[in-house]
Parts: sequence; C-alpha cells; structure tokens
Amino acid sequence: MQCPVYRLTMPSVRVEETVEVARDALFAVFADHEGYGRFRGVKKCELTRTGRSERNGLGAIRRVHLAGPVVLDEEIVAFDAPNSYEYRIIRARPISVKHTLGRVELEALDANRTRVLWTSTFEIPIPIIGKAMSERVAVQFTRAFKATIHAAAALATKQAA
Repeated sequence: MQCPVYRLTMPSVRVEETVEVARDALFAVFADHEGYGRFRGVKKCELTRTGRSERNGLGAIRRVHLAGPVVLDEEIVAFDAPNSYEYRIIRARPISVKHTLGRVELEALDANRTRVLWTSTFEIPIPIIGKAMSERVAVQFTRAFKATIHAAAALATKQAA
C-alpha cells in the first residue's frame, strides 16, 4: 500500500493598492533601498552589493534589518524602471526562509495615480510549526506591504513638491 503524497502550497502575499502619486516618483522611492529605514518596521537597509548597471538595479543585494533580530538579504533579480522590480530572499536570520520571488509592479493610471501590485511567495521550512508560522508571517507581510506602499507614496509626493 502506498502512502498518499500531500503537497503544501507556499503562502503567497498579494497586495494591490492605488495611490495618488506619479509612477516615476513612486518607483524612485521604492528603488532607493538605502532609504528603507524610513518605513515602519525597518530599522535600516544597506546595499551589500551594488547593481550591475544601476546602483539599486539588477544584481544589487540589500540587507534589510527588520524589527527585532530579523535580517533579510535580498537580491534584485529583475529591474525594469519605472515599471517593476523583482527580488528574492537569499539569506534570512535568525530563522530560515525559502523565498520563491517578490515582485513590485507599478502601473500609471494617469499622470498622478499609480496602481501598485506587490506579491511575495515564501515559506518558513521548519518541521511541524513552519506552516503556521508562514501563515502568520504572511498576515504581517500583507500589513507591512500596504503600509510601505502608502508611506512611499507620501514620501514621493513630498519629494516632488
């Protein structure tokens, strides 16, 4: 008798928000990795490697220090300014994270309105409790992504003034 195989799906976070700011100005805030310390929940962010053709672009690695002891090293794996960028977590501490992909897409709806779609797929690969932890983290990431989008829009508006 063969045992059934169960496939667990990785949690996915999908946040879609429309903000009153020009796409290019908003993208500039999102692409300023070292400025992420301005966002709630981020203590600081630093580049540990610059991008190939642009400082914050393709190939850049940012180290994001979150609340508490959490540190994420994220590599920019696609960069299409001012439309989108993709990243993946290549190292997380103190807890390991298996991260498939994060993507931030910006669509100009008109001169001063932008639709932002932020997605991220990941799991915390810890036996027994990893699934529950991943689901809890997904809720926190959803809140954080929404807050970051609105904070970035406020910063972009302020910088444009």
